[in-house]
Amino acid sequence: MCQRGNEKMAAKMSLGEDVVKTPEIPENPAVPKAKKALSMEEGFRKTFFEPGLKELSEQMDESLKAIEEYNKELEQEREENWKKRIREIRNLPVEIEASGQKIEDIVKKLQDLILYGDGTSDKKEPMVQPSKLEDVAHIAMLGQTLAAYMATLDPPHLKKLSTRIVSDVTLWLSRIFRFNDSSAFYHSDDRDGLVRVCRLALSTKYEKYGTEGFNSLYTKPPVIYISAASRTGLGQYICTQLGLPLSSLCTVPCNTVFGSTHTMDIASLERLIKDDEATSKTPLLVVANAGTPMAGHTDNLTRLRSICDEYGAWLHIEGHNLSTLALNSVPTSVLSAKKVNSLTLEPGVWLGLPGTPAVTLYKTSDPSMSLAAELCHSQVHERLCALPLWLALQYMGQEGIVNTIRSAAELSQMMQQKLSQFGPIQLSERPKTGKEKQIKFEGTVMDIVKNVISVLIQVDTVSPVVLFKFDKDRTETLPVAPYSETSVPEEDDLDKELYDALNTWLGARMNKLIPNVYIEVVRGDVEGVCLRFSPMQSAPYHKTTTDDINAFVECLQKQIAILNHTLKERIAFKDLVEADELLRFIDLPYQAGLGTVQYIPSYISGHLHDNKDQAEKELNKINRDLLERLKANNNAITYTEGVNPDDGTACVNVGMIKEGTSLVDIVQAISNIGKDLEDSSKFLEVMKEMIQKKIEEAQEELRKENDKRLLEEGVLRQVPIVASFVNWWSPLPKEPSMRGRSLNLQSGQLASTETTYKYHMQVQEGSPLPSPSPSMKSDTSSLASPLQTPTTTPQKPIQKKDLEVMEDLAQEETSILEESPQAGEQDPLSLNQDQKSGTSDSTTASFQELDTKELDTDLGDLK
Repeated sequence: MCQRGNEKMAAKMSLGEDVVKTPEIPENPAVPKAKKALSMEEGFRKTFFEPGLKELSEQMDESLKAIEEYNKELEQEREENWKKRIREIRNLPVEIEASGQKIEDIVKKLQDLILYGDGTSDKKEPMVQPSKLEDVAHIAMLGQTLAAYMATLDPPHLKKLSTRIVSDVTLWLSRIFRFNDSSAFYHSDDRDGLVRVCRLALSTKYEKYGTEGFNSLYTKPPVIYISAASRTGLGQYICTQLGLPLSSLCTVPCNTVFGSTHTMDIASLERLIKDDEATSKTPLLVVANAGTPMAGHTDNLTRLRSICDEYGAWLHIEGHNLSTLALNSVPTSVLSAKKVNSLTLEPGVWLGLPGTPAVTLYKTSDPSMSLAAELCHSQVHERLCALPLWLALQYMGQEGIVNTIRSAAELSQMMQQKLSQFGPIQLSERPKTGKEKQIKFEGTVMDIVKNVISVLIQVDTVSPVVLFKFDKDRTETLPVAPYSETSVPEEDDLDKELYDALNTWLGARMNKLIPNVYIEVVRGDVEGVCLRFSPMQSAPYHKTTTDDINAFVECLQKQIAILNHTLKERIAFKDLVEADELLRFIDLPYQAGLGTVQYIPSYISGHLHDNKDQAEKELNKINRDLLERLKANNNAITYTEGVNPDDGTACVNVGMIKEGTSLVDIVQAISNIGKDLEDSSKFLEVMKEMIQKKIEEAQEELRKENDKRLLEEGVLRQVPIVASFVNWWSPLPKEPSMRGRSLNLQSGQLASTETTYKYHMQVQEGSPLPSPSPSMKSDTSSLASPLQTPTTTPQKPIQKKDLEVMEDLAQEETSILEESPQAGEQDPLSLNQDQKSGTSDSTTASFQELDTKELDTDLGDLK
C-alpha cells in the first residue's frame, strides 16, 4: 500500500515538475519566434494595409486636385462674370474689351480698312491702290518713329537735342527757299501758321493788345484782306481762331480784264484799303497766293508788296508755286516772295514726304512778339516734329530737292503744251507763243494800251498746276474771272450740267486707264467741273514720268473721240426711243452718255390712274430687271440705274458708245428684253390669280369634308374625355377620311391626293393605275376592313358593365341633342333625329361586334 502510494506521489511529483518546467522558455529559441511574428505582421501590413493606404492617399490627392481645379474654374467664372458685368456697365466696344487682341489680327484688320474701306476683304477689287513710295518717304516715316522714341529721353537732354534739330531745319529751309534771316513755326494744319502770323501782326500793330486784349481793337478795328481765289473757308477760320467778327474779313475780287482771271485785282485791293482807312479801320494783313488752290496762278507780288508798305499792312504768301524758289532760275512772278513778311511752305507735299509738317517762315525784329503770338513751341516734344524733315533734307541734299521740284514743273509744262493742241479741251490758261508776246500797235489808243499792258504782265510764270476741261469751242467768248463782279455771259444751264457730267466721267475714266497720272475732279463757281493735274502734289506718290504723260495724251484723244461721237448720236438715239411705243426717253442733262430710257409695259399704261403706287412698283421692278439683263448681255456699253425726276421711278442710263455702234441694235435690244420681261410678268400675274382662286376653292372643299367627317364620327369623338373611351372601344379606320388637294398647273384642275398616298407616287390624269404590290395589297386589305381589330396591341376584353356605361353615355348624348334650344340653326356638330338613332344603333352594334371578336380572340388564346 505504502509503496503503491509512494509511486503515486512520485508520479505526481514528476507530473508536477513537468508542469512547472513547461512554461520555462529558453532564451535562445524565443528570438526566432518573435522575428517570425513580426515578419508575419509586416507581411500582413504590406499585403492589406499599405496598398489600401496608398490607394486612399492617391484618391485623396486626386480629390484635392479636383477640388483645386473646381475652385479655379469657379474663380475664373466669377472673374469673367465680373468683367462681363463691368463691360455691360461701361458699354465698352468689342475691339478693346477683354485682354486685347493679337497683333496679326490687328494688322490684318488695318490692311482691310485701307484697301477695302469697310474692314472686310470680300470685295474682289480694292478701293484704293497702295502708293509707290520712294526711299526718302520711308526715311521721313522712320523719323516720325524716332521722334516718338526720343520723347522718352530725359528732359534736359531732350531740350538740347530738339533745339539743335529745329535750328538746323530752320536754317536749311530759309537758305533753300531764299528767305534768309527768318524764324520758323512747324504745324500740322497748314492754316495754323497764318493764324499765328495774324496774331503776330495784331501784337505789332496794336501796342496794348498784349495787356488790354480786344479792347485795344475797338477804336480802330483790324481788317484782313483775302483773295477770292483763296481756298474756301480760310477767312472764316482765321476769324474764328482769333475771335474776330466777320466784319474784319474783306474779300478782294479777281482780275476782270488784265492778267489772269484767277489772280487778285490789285486796283480793287487798293480802293478797298483806302475806303477802310477813311472809315477808321486798320489794314492789318493781306493774304496773297503764289499758286491759287484751283488753277495755280500767282498774284502780282511786287505790286502787293508796295501797297502793303504804303499802308503798313502785313503781307503773307502761300501756294505751291513757292516751291520754285528752290530752283536755280526762279520765275520773276515768284521771286518777289523774298520780300514779304511771312510765307507758308509745304516741303512734305512737294518732296513726297508723308506725315511731315508745314513750315511758316516769318521775319520779326522783336523775338518777344513771336513768343506772345505762340510762334514758338512751349513743349519740348512738339519740336521733334521737325525730325522727319531733318533726316529727309540731309538725305536728298540741295540737288535732290531741286531735281524733284524741276521734274514736277516740267511735267506740268509738258501736259499744258500737249493739251493746248486739242480743240475740245479748254485750258484755264493757254501757253503764250512768240507772236502773242509781241506788242501790236493796231486799233485805237485804248486797244494799244491794253496790248502793251497785257504783254508786260506776261512774265515767265511757271505754274505747277494744269486746269482743263472738255467743252465746246468758246474761243470767241471773252474770258471772265470766276470771282469777279462782272456778269458772265448767259448760257444754257442744261448744256452746262451735261458738260459737267461728261467731265466727271472723263476724270474717273482717265484715272482708271492711266493710274500713274492722277487727275483730280474739282468744281468751280463759274467754270463748273474741271480736271486738275498737279504733279507737285501727286508725282512723288504715283511715280509720274514723261512716258506717262504721252500715254495719257494718247488715251485722252481716244476718250475725246468717244465723247464727241456720243454727243453727236444723242439726238438720233432720242428719236429712235420715242418712235417705240413701249419706251420713254427721260431727259436727264446731268447723265453722261447717250441718254436715259424707261420701259413702260402695255398692261401698266392702263393702270397708271387706277393704282399709281402699284404701277410704280411694277415699273421699278421691270426696269431694274431690264438693267440686269442688259449688263449681262452687253459688256461694251455701260448701263447704270437712273431715276425719273417726274415720279421717282427707276430707269436705265445708256453710257458712252464708240464709233460704229448701231443705235438701232441698242434700242431694239432694250425693247426686246423689255417685252420678254413683260410677257413673263403677265404669265406670273395670271398664274398668281389662278393659284389664289384654287387655294380658296381647295380650302372650301376641305372645310366641307371636315364638316362631313365630324358628322360621320359623331359628337362623342369630339368630347375631350369621352373621345378616348370611344376611340378605344371603336378605333377609327387607318385610312384617313379627309384627303388633301393638288393643283395641276397645266390643266388648272384640283385633284385629290388619295392616289398619291395610296400608290406612293403621283399619277397623271388619264393614265392607268399601277398594279398594287404585295405590300400595297396588304395595305389595301387592311384599309378595306376599317373595323378590324389591330393585331399589334391586344385589346382588353369588353365587359358587360363597360357596355352599360357606353350605352348610358350614348343616351346622354341623345338627350343633350334633343334638348338643344336652337333647333332651326345648322351647327357643324348637330344631327337630326334619324342620325341620332343611327349613331347610337351603330355604336351599339359596333360594341357588340367588338365584344364578339374579343371573346373569340380570348378563346383562341386559351386553346
